Amino acid sequence: MSQDHVIVLDKIDEFTRPCVLAIGIFDGLHRGHQRVLTTAKALAKKLSAEPCVLTFDPHPSRIVSTGPESVEMICSSEERALRFIDFGIRRVFFKKFDKKFASLDVVGFEKFLKRKFPNLRGIITGQNFLYGKKAAGNPNTLAEMSERNGWVYSAVEGLHSGGERISSTRLRRLIKKGDMGDYKRLAGSPYTCVGIVKSGKKLGRTIGFPTLNIEWNPDCKPAFGVYAVKVYRNNRVYEGVANYGCNPTTDGLALPLLEVNLFETPDFSTRAKIKVELMKFIRPERKFKNLDELKCAIKKNVSVSASRNANASIRSLIVWPDLCFITIG
Repeated sequence: MSQDHVIVLDKIDEFTRPCVLAIGIFDGLHRGHQRVLTTAKALAKKLSAEPCVLTFDPHPSRIVSTGPESVEMICSSEERALRFIDFGIRRVFFKKFDKKFASLDVVGFEKFLKRKFPNLRGIITGQNFLYGKKAAGNPNTLAEMSERNGWVYSAVEGLHSGGERISSTRLRRLIKKGDMGDYKRLAGSPYTCVGIVKSGKKLGRTIGFPTLNIEWNPDCKPAFGVYAVKVYRNNRVYEGVANYGCNPTTDGLALPLLEVNLFETPDFSTRAKIKVELMKFIRPERKFKNLDELKCAIKKNVSVSASRNANASIRSLIVWPDLCFITIG
């Protein structure tokens, strides 16, 4: 991802190219967000402008109290930028959200847009977009602002599923429950972890179940436990299982770790960058009394796995190292 595609807005005086801005946080880039970005891309093409995103960091809830706790982000700023670019957005502008910016009223926000984007052609937001001091700005004020300045404005209607609007808040609830099926359905893609494989204690290797260890510590953490996973690396896809948590049996880690055991030997090792999709939550994290109990469970369950592998409905039965589960294929 080129630095030309991701721009810290406070480090430039202005962006002079014709552009259409999709404005919002877009955390998780769910199907509703995608609808906003698709609308922005279509308008930009029509107006011979660049499709761009104006987003904010940190989340406004960390600066302005909007509830008992600040929002736990699904994606880091880097991950959000990557997703925007992958979706076909030409440039991503990050504006630091601080108390000074939060104090802007509707008129101040208008002046900010005119100063930073002198060739702004259009603005796209969701219907529930709010901005400005005390959230006084809304789609109605943006429509009036756009009319004054000759910008095209559209507020995109949200999407609903199961009688409830698809939102980042809803995705966060699903992540914390480990409900990766519903997450994929609402987000439009599986929950993914991207990280560098780090060296571990190699305990799994000594008992026949080597793992790829990835540090994964997002704000909004998936439920600790066992998942069926897919791993992507060098245009290949590997199936496997993973434990996400603090490894209570052997380490009691301070920070959560994703430990992935693949059904085949991969062609990569330590320091490789891989993408892991959490496909299905199998069971909560489990602590064994000792390694002997762990080894006995492994032997027992691998035996069951060998007898059942002929059945296509059972992909594998395995234990590692804090878990005992069946992965449904």
